[in-house]
Amino acid sequence: MGRIFSNTEIARKTFFFDNWRCFCSGFMDSLTESLALVMAIRVFQAPNWVKSFIFASSFVGNFFTVITQSLATRQRRYGTMDFSTIHWFIVSFLVFASIWATSAVSFLFLISFAIIFSKQPIPLMEDVYGQNYSPQERGSRLAITLNLLLLSTMVFGQVGGKLMDLNLQNYRLALLLVSLAAIGTALSFSRIPSRVLPVEGKKSMASSVKIIFTDKQFGMALLWWSLSGIGIQMMGPLRTEYLMDNTWGIGASNTFVVLVSITIPVGFRILSTFVCGQIFHRFNFIAIKLMVNLFLMASVLLFFNTKTKFLVALASACTGIARGGGEIIWCLWVTKIVPKEKFSLYMGLNVAVTGLRGLLSPFLGYGICQYLSLAQMSYFSATLVLISSFGFFSLIKHPRFATISPENS
Repeated sequence: MGRIFSNTEIARKTFFFDNWRCFCSGFMDSLTESLALVMAIRVFQAPNWVKSFIFASSFVGNFFTVITQSLATRQRRYGTMDFSTIHWFIVSFLVFASIWATSAVSFLFLISFAIIFSKQPIPLMEDVYGQNYSPQERGSRLAITLNLLLLSTMVFGQVGGKLMDLNLQNYRLALLLVSLAAIGTALSFSRIPSRVLPVEGKKSMASSVKIIFTDKQFGMALLWWSLSGIGIQMMGPLRTEYLMDNTWGIGASNTFVVLVSITIPVGFRILSTFVCGQIFHRFNFIAIKLMVNLFLMASVLLFFNTKTKFLVALASACTGIARGGGEIIWCLWVTKIVPKEKFSLYMGLNVAVTGLRGLLSPFLGYGICQYLSLAQMSYFSATLVLISSFGFFSLIKHPRFATISPENS
């Protein structure tokens, strides 16, 4: 038997090592958010399908979390953070190996699998937050933790961009730093208190997926969330293309690409995350989601309808505000509608559906851009987000989405 912690001590230890975990994993997030795509385009002259797969890799990772969550539930030996530790050691190895990639395809293979493995702890962390934090502190503690992640992402994104502006071959140095930081992430996961997922209520993967259709409010919320996600995410890789292309885009430097892809949005995500973290447990989360959707529409319409760098930066700020608030409610909204013993199961489905639509979105975006201009696509994107908003509004008064979280404690 290991040492028994008090609830207060468990929360304190979780918060401390989760902060370190997020600070270290921010290096990998900067690679996922922008640097990997910049490397693929500038270093390997990657074709569209490679760029699409790199952008979609994080969503592929989200999709496969259903398998990870199922495997973690079916065994009786290892805690959730043991799995997360292993995943991030694999991430470190794959990123390190990508330093010697000689083609766009080999780079894609190594980086994509690194990104996929980096996403596997997401539903497992939901169980940690549900068990180790009280309902009143989840939002505020997670806001601080996510802000450390965002700050680390922003700083290393700028460092990586400047390194490649000085000498494009410095991309190898950037990858080495990400690999070392991934080891720090793995070690931090190993120190976070966690449990073996309970056998009670264990479901097969097929029966788990059925919940989307049998729990109507949950299924409808996922539908509307997916619609807005597809609308925005299909424009994701096109943002980088638009920034870097000299003919129909802005023709920006690596530093400016990182500035508007990471630095500005992350800076505003920090502010938005802090605000939404403080109000999450006090407000109906759908009301917050509707506000997030307004900023999403503003960001996509403004970004693709101007070549003025100031307005592009303003659009990126709107993106940051939307993503910060959206990330808090995305991470915690299932805690509002189900008892804590179901947090991990429902979050696993939430993450998997997010992964599926994220996988399809970039290919949809590149396909549509063969027939529509980027400006026209931005209006189509905003329309999907608007339809999603009406869908969410129809659920806002349902009692399951009330302010108080259902707790069986």
